[in-house]
Amino acid sequence: MIRVTRASRKSTIAFSIKEWHKLDVPHYGRRIEFNEQTFRFKATENGNVVGLISGKHVSGVVYIDQIITAEKARRRGIGTVLIRRVEEFGRKVGAHKLWLMTGKDWSENAFYKKLGFRIEATLSDHHFQRDFFVYSRAIKVT
Repeated sequence: MIRVTRASRKSTIAFSIKEWHKLDVPHYGRRIEFNEQTFRFKATENGNVVGLISGKHVSGVVYIDQIITAEKARRRGIGTVLIRRVEEFGRKVGAHKLWLMTGKDWSENAFYKKLGFRIEATLSDHHFQRDFFVYSRAIKVT
């Protein structure tokens, strides 16, 4: 009988590495190492936080989990500066792509499109039963 129980990363890491690496060559043509690095950057003005962006880089792709600008500081370019900072981080870690999710009907869609993000997918009935868009954009080479 198969039994499924909770497991910690530590107790299963050896199994995971061993089994995943067996699929590296068929999937990628070579042995690969997935790496993960989190990031968090803040924008400040006069010592006060006016914006925040966070997420993670995983094997060439940067996921923006959170970006927010203080309500009174919006429409002043802070979000754009934060995205540029993450793009710079992405270049430094060898990433080629940015991606994020946002609500389908949210006003922020215009912001992402203005910055060159493209809708890659729609996630229907997602967080709190709302539709979401998945956006992505290549990291610009400087």
